[in-house]
Amino acid sequence: MKQHLFLPLLTYPDMTSEFIIANAVALARHMQATLTVCPVVITIPDVSNALSSLIIDAAKMARDAEALSRSRASALAQRALEQGKDACVEVCVREIKAGEPFVAEALAEASRAYDFVLLESAGISRPIVEAVLFLSGRPLILYPAAPFGGRLDHVAIAWDGSRAAARAAHDASPFLERAARVCLLSVTDEKPFKSDTGDQLAENLLRSGVAAETVRAQAGSGPIGEVLQARAFERRADLLVMGGFGHSRLREFVLGGATEGVLANITLPVLLSH
Repeated sequence: MKQHLFLPLLTYPDMTSEFIIANAVALARHMQATLTVCPVVITIPDVSNALSSLIIDAAKMARDAEALSRSRASALAQRALEQGKDACVEVCVREIKAGEPFVAEALAEASRAYDFVLLESAGISRPIVEAVLFLSGRPLILYPAAPFGGRLDHVAIAWDGSRAAARAAHDASPFLERAARVCLLSVTDEKPFKSDTGDQLAENLLRSGVAAETVRAQAGSGPIGEVLQARAFERRADLLVMGGFGHSRLREFVLGGATEGVLANITLPVLLSH
């Protein structure tokens, strides 16, 4: 079944970098998937009053901000269409208009129609990443602000036997099927850990024709998110798959240690699933 990728393109106050467009096109080509790019055009309500007009022209500032957002949206969409054409990737454009405070919720809702959502860690607000991860119901692939070739031949799965890890491994199936190697990476001193399910999952992957192995690691005093990425990098993994753990408290997300560590400092593409 053909996969469909979704790439939000932010335009205000910061603009999505061109790295993520190139990475998304390369990934779509690798997976033979479609790519829908979604420029977000911000809208700003007129909240000016007589007093503010004496100090600053708030209405003009709002118009200028919206014009800048529209201009950036057009440029980013055109860039994606051109790169898609050059790579023989089917690229569609779907524009969203949203007030700045509601961008996160709008993107989480729009993401539900696709198989994977792609975001870049740099220049994007944490509320957007968290909303897409926890509210969209879709796996998120988070990229560092750097170019990647698109091929994901070696996949590392962060495995602790939890529901979230199992969900993430299942959601990563399209990547596991294409991978030359898969390693199940378990940090054994971070919390109580049973190796049985990891060994059984590796065995099932082997039965399916996937070259899989289990790898044990020690966190020591290092942050779990950094340790997982470091161990994946040491094994030359192209993608780290992990469950995203967190829950909402008064509309603020309280994140698990591994999820927080990855979101704070990402060094390779990470597939997060909740």
